[in-house]
Amino acid sequence: MRWLCFLSLLFVTVGLAAIAQDQSVKPGINDSFKNPDVAKYQKTFEGESREVYVNREKLVAACGIKPGMIVADIGAGTGMHTRLFSKAVGTDGQVYAVDIATNFVEHIRKTSRAAGLKNITPVLCNEDAVDLPANSIDLAFTSDTYHHFEFPQRTLASIHRALKPDGRLIVVDFHRIAGKSSDWTLNHVRVGQEIVEKEIASAGFKKTDEVKDLLKDNYMVVFSKSKPVEQPKQPKTEPSPLSSVVPGYGLVVPLPKGAEPPAKGRKVVFDITSTGKDPAKRLPGLDRVATLLNLAATSGLKPTDLDVAVVLHGEATLTALDDEAYKSTTGQTHPSSDLLAKLTKVGVKIMVCGQSLERKTLDAKRVRPVVGIVVSAVTAVNNLQSRGFAYVPAQN
Repeated sequence: MRWLCFLSLLFVTVGLAAIAQDQSVKPGINDSFKNPDVAKYQKTFEGESREVYVNREKLVAACGIKPGMIVADIGAGTGMHTRLFSKAVGTDGQVYAVDIATNFVEHIRKTSRAAGLKNITPVLCNEDAVDLPANSIDLAFTSDTYHHFEFPQRTLASIHRALKPDGRLIVVDFHRIAGKSSDWTLNHVRVGQEIVEKEIASAGFKKTDEVKDLLKDNYMVVFSKSKPVEQPKQPKTEPSPLSSVVPGYGLVVPLPKGAEPPAKGRKVVFDITSTGKDPAKRLPGLDRVATLLNLAATSGLKPTDLDVAVVLHGEATLTALDDEAYKSTTGQTHPSSDLLAKLTKVGVKIMVCGQSLERKTLDAKRVRPVVGIVVSAVTAVNNLQSRGFAYVPAQN
């Protein structure tokens, strides 16, 4: 039992129709995860008395995971399922271990590195969003977590955005049946399966399957990402896209009345691990950095009002090379050269993983002067997060 992030919706008692809400559906449900005792919860989450732990391998097998898939373990807790997902997706796959508890995220980071599981990326998310890139994951999985979503509809919307067009959401949670479920379940779990399915359906998902006869105290339901409800067309008088701080990149539309604008003093680290399949194309993750800076400008902020860092590793390591070295290595003109110069000009700190340089046998002397070499991406991201930087994965 952990929590997670999911859009809020209260249901009307007549008809049980779900409607989006801004308020928490169960205030205080996640108080115990503000500073959790990892050792204590590991005994609870990974104990033989817990049904989802005893059947953990069967649960993962029922998810139908294939090598190379990208999976998000939502409400990862101590990483019980995360470790199994890591094995299932293989070296070409990726697992995001998403949780709202810093202690759990750091525990997964340390244990996965110690176990040599290099395809796991821990993500510290907010209470109402999973904080994953749009169209980036094949599967979102939650186990005994949905009932900890304080804002179900907002979080479900973030999962819907993060899933690829053919992506799936799998929810495992407690049966809540009056007269049958335990007192603990009736008092702790907010709603039963019927209401959960209605809430998820109202967020743009379609139930496609239910795995039965595997669990007794829990249900396991599979949802697909349905086509989003078509929104009314915006008037033609909408503002034109602009890119004032980083000219030519990261186009944004000013929304002066929009909620959650960029705030002064925020710290952000962009974790960029992929250049995509075509070395002739610009590194997509860098455009996200430009977008943030341009959005800040629409709110009246200067680039110096934010502290922005970029860590390049994996295939993105090549982007750190100077123009000549990039061309001799890839046969292509450096597509991100101009953008890198503009980002560093406005104060963005760009770093490259020294371990990746070594593994790819790239000459550290050919790294661009504006790019700093760090011991490793893991230590750099970890250190930055400990200093208050929000983590933003930007793989594609």
